[in-house]
Amino acid sequence: MIHHLFAKVPAGSSIILDYADENLFVENGTSNRVQNMVKMAAASGEPMKACFSYDEIEKLLEQSGLLIYEHLSPAAIHDLYFRHRTDYLSAFETIHYIHAIKK
Repeated sequence: MIHHLFAKVPAGSSIILDYADENLFVENGTSNRVQNMVKMAAASGEPMKACFSYDEIEKLLEQSGLLIYEHLSPAAIHDLYFRHRTDYLSAFETIHYIHAIKK
């Protein structure tokens, strides 16, 4: 999909996306929320079938002419957006954010 999407856009175009890391199908997460997310996605008819290591997602994006401009790990996401919260919310254990730019 990414290759098709970026085949005809000009250099400098960018995309921001999230992706599940290689722990998606083995991590339970806080209160089993990772496991529950996978189950809910399947129940809604859109099962989560893919997860990637950083190296795999980098290679996939590079094959489509994209370079990673910024990558936020779950720990970095938590630090940026959840660290000072006083409620139960926190970054999702297996989800990363990427900003990629077409070469």
